[in-house]
Amino acid sequence: MYLSSKEYPSGKIIDFNIEAAKKGSSKDTYKIYHQLIPAKELSYGKIFKRKDTDELWFVNPKETNATFLSNEMAILLNKWDEQTLLPNDTQLAILSQIKGLPSSEYSLYPSSVEYPVKAKTKDGEIIDYCICHFSEFPPLQSWFKKIILLSDVVELSVSDLALSHDLRLSSMLSEEIRMSFYPFMLEKVDGTIVTYDGITQFASSGEIKGNEIIKDIPFSYDKFSKIYNDSKEITYIIGKWDSRMQSEFETYFSQLKEIQNSRIGNNESYREIKVNKDFLSKFLSWFKS
Repeated sequence: MYLSSKEYPSGKIIDFNIEAAKKGSSKDTYKIYHQLIPAKELSYGKIFKRKDTDELWFVNPKETNATFLSNEMAILLNKWDEQTLLPNDTQLAILSQIKGLPSSEYSLYPSSVEYPVKAKTKDGEIIDYCICHFSEFPPLQSWFKKIILLSDVVELSVSDLALSHDLRLSSMLSEEIRMSFYPFMLEKVDGTIVTYDGITQFASSGEIKGNEIIKDIPFSYDKFSKIYNDSKEITYIIGKWDSRMQSEFETYFSQLKEIQNSRIGNNESYREIKVNKDFLSKFLSWFKS
């Protein structure tokens, strides 16, 4: 059972499983849980205050998990809660043209859809390395390092840095070859090889354009040099969830399953052919003897 997560290197507990805390699986989370009192009802979940320290914690609607809120996160959460943060028709049309990635069926969070985009903010800043993230869950994920809200954006467009939708979907099916390493190997138009790790939306943060990538190839240590990773530079544009986003999610999730089932079918066909060839080889060797 998942118990809790700690911040590195401080060792501070930043989220925990409430059921485990109730049972006293950890004396630290047990203490935190029994000091929490409701502070504010949100459109999704609640904010609790810790009586002995005044720390704020977010608790999801089912009250199964608690997440520590820094002052910065608390301010962001309140802004997120107060706004609609849904795409207008023009923005949705652009997002549908770009096409998104659905969250994994194994995700610990509610369903989400993400789109790689170029964005223009209200301040006139152009950011060509953004992911539009739509979910009913607030933007508290630890890997969201740079965050703006959809209300801060005046224009969305196609990013030259984004991979094709087929390649982005394919990256979701990368297989783990060693602990937490899901290599996704791509070939560029000049024949050079670039390797990413797991779900990949962009070719790079600037030096490699999406149209420079021609195809994904099977992983090979002979062709592997290093993992390309600029994920910390990504700006997340946060939006909320409605029936339109649910429909987008279902479309992309269905496409992902089609690719997955096709690969399973191809692998089974390959194994069947190999078994038949092996049998034929043995039969001929018997016949010759």
